[in-house]
Amino acid sequence: MISLTSGGVRAVAAALCAVSVLVAGTACGGKNASGGGSKAPTDGVLVLGLNGDIGQPPDPDIYYANNGVAIIQNVYEGLVKYKDGADSPELAPALATAWTVNPQNTVFTFQLRDGVTFHDGTPFDASAVKASFDRRTAVNGGPAYMVAGVQSIATPDAHTAVVTLKEPNSAFLDYLASPFGPKMESPAGLVKYAGSDHGQDYLSKHDLGTGPYELSKAETGRQYELTAYPGYWGQKSPFTTVRLTVYNDVSALQLALEQGDVAGAVNALPSSNLKRYQSMSSVNNYFLPTLGAALLTLNPSKDFFRNQPARMAFLQMIDQQKLVGEVMGETSEVATTMYGKGMIPGGADHQRVSYDPSVMAAYAKTLPAGTEMTLGYATGNENAQKMANLIVAQLQTMGVQAAAQAYPTATVFSWPNDPTKGPDAFVDGSNGPDGGNPYMWGHVFWDKSGGINYFLCDSPEVDGMLDDAVKTGDIATYVKAGDSYGATGCYLNLAYNKDWVVAQKWLGNVEKAHNIGSFELNFNQLTINGSQG
Repeated sequence: MISLTSGGVRAVAAALCAVSVLVAGTACGGKNASGGGSKAPTDGVLVLGLNGDIGQPPDPDIYYANNGVAIIQNVYEGLVKYKDGADSPELAPALATAWTVNPQNTVFTFQLRDGVTFHDGTPFDASAVKASFDRRTAVNGGPAYMVAGVQSIATPDAHTAVVTLKEPNSAFLDYLASPFGPKMESPAGLVKYAGSDHGQDYLSKHDLGTGPYELSKAETGRQYELTAYPGYWGQKSPFTTVRLTVYNDVSALQLALEQGDVAGAVNALPSSNLKRYQSMSSVNNYFLPTLGAALLTLNPSKDFFRNQPARMAFLQMIDQQKLVGEVMGETSEVATTMYGKGMIPGGADHQRVSYDPSVMAAYAKTLPAGTEMTLGYATGNENAQKMANLIVAQLQTMGVQAAAQAYPTATVFSWPNDPTKGPDAFVDGSNGPDGGNPYMWGHVFWDKSGGINYFLCDSPEVDGMLDDAVKTGDIATYVKAGDSYGATGCYLNLAYNKDWVVAQKWLGNVEKAHNIGSFELNFNQLTINGSQG
């Protein structure tokens, strides 16, 4: 069984906090005479701003965070991907044009795209699949789990790769489609620049990908530069150079946007500013689908929630419509399913928590005098903080001595080591899985070995159902697992989060350039509108 481990999971909370700010080129950008808005660049240069440095080298076998996803997906390509511009996770061709899977979900045969070259000029063929998978295993970074179950890779001809797994895994294609999935790297380049670290030093400042852009500059803490690859097999962009400038303060990005120096922002602004930007005539606002969500998790190791009826009473107190609507507005919608949006066809995984605050009010009356409870949220997550404060205020009206408290991200991820050190409950303002398969959701959030089950509320029965379901892909088993975990009272899917993109009028094709799996834009698919707005 291929499985995620606590060392092999990243928080998509960070991913949903990633920022891509599109800025007009220096030579011809700038404010219109009327103030606000900007003119499209005419020299092919687009400057993008990052909210803080990317944090890790832009090496696809190491990178497992947020801000640098835009680099990875525009410089590298995998065998498959999620369809661009789609509102649900739908597998689509990338460097593989077609594929077949045997009935046992153990043998995956890929037909590879012809006429593709790596940025070092090496032709792409089946040998690159094995070299790239082997390199990921050797580096053994966070996303290495995605190839850990591979038993062998056969290359019967230059344009066919046959991947055989050790055990059945119906989620394997989703592993490959993930923004953190294995990307194809030049076999010749991996040998030439191997050094003593499998090329990690080289790939911290260069690339060996096939994507529409090459990494031409990497100055940590300052800027990264991408240059259009002239030999790219796919769609070309009017932007031949993309510069990613590092900003250390969101307010600086916000100011640049309002002054017209910045052409757009992807998931960068607090939702409290929603009405402000919707009222600006110089920009367009987009609300694009993601795999992320806002979640509420309860800690069964604390006295307040040690029993299931208490946990269910608390969840029934949550008015999702009001909470999500007041805090997040159009940047999200109320979640109705146990898994991420669209992961189970037809929403058969419907959450079965009904709103009835009287149940919690009755429970509150049974608590000993002076009972306290703490509702946590991640430091800096404004939406989570606001939701926590609203829930705490509701508890206080019931006589519960409740308080909201911020926790640094590092502290949050330490709780699985000892859940008793965590709060009674936690509002996760933005999180999600590495990919769109229900196993990738259920395992990371519900299984104690998944990595984002902060308080280790675990059901061995559910774990077993997920392990069975991933072998066959059986939807009914996934639905049953969701129902059973929902009955623990440890978890509530609050909202389906969206990428809120604010862009100047001249930036075109934003919706179609967006990818639901990566929460980012494909720069080669962006265009310049004829009207400057």
